[in-house]
Amino acid sequence: MLAEYREFILLDSRARHANICVIPTGVLEVSIQDENDKMQAEFAQLLFSSAGKKTELVCRNSVSSDDVNWHLELSNADARELSLLIEQAEEEFEILMRDL
Repeated sequence: MLAEYREFILLDSRARHANICVIPTGVLEVSIQDENDKMQAEFAQLLFSSAGKKTELVCRNSVSSDDVNWHLELSNADARELSLLIEQAEEEFEILMRDL
């Protein structure tokens, strides 16, 4: 059970690079290169919303799901890859917990 790291180019006006870490215990960490932006979310707070050639990754507030903590615009392919990494991490964690 290891954390997975990826770097994605965001589809915003500045084409920033996001370093994303998927931690199997249910946490996603995001840091934006060249900025001091560091964000974190539990998997349950995340929502993928696609429109056209991009997909928005939204972190909802854990108390009020209508409130948004942060969001990133990813390409559809990058969002699919990230979604698969999250699913794999959830499965690995579930298997580990069953084995204990």
